[in-house]
Amino acid sequence: MATSIGVAYVVSVALSSLWLRAVTRFTGVRAIPVSDLLLITGLCSGLALLPGPGWLLAILVMGLLVRRVERLDLWPDTLVMIAGCAAVWTAAALTVWLV
Repeated sequence: MATSIGVAYVVSVALSSLWLRAVTRFTGVRAIPVSDLLLITGLCSGLALLPGPGWLLAILVMGLLVRRVERLDLWPDTLVMIAGCAAVWTAAALTVWLV
């Protein structure tokens, strides 16, 4: 069980980081520095794997951190970033908790 949680966490961080980097390049906003990107995705991916309110908490934390670091408008950039990461977190959580 601990191994599957660790693998899901690493995959979740990697895919969330790639998603955030892709969205910043596609929308033309200033790229998030790598250190901030890894801190945000690491924290939120860990929160999303918590059973219960972890997923919702991860969405709220990511929204606050991305808006603070990037100074973006809520729509559309921040919500696109959150939606993609939420899909990754859902897949990772379902993989861990249902298998």
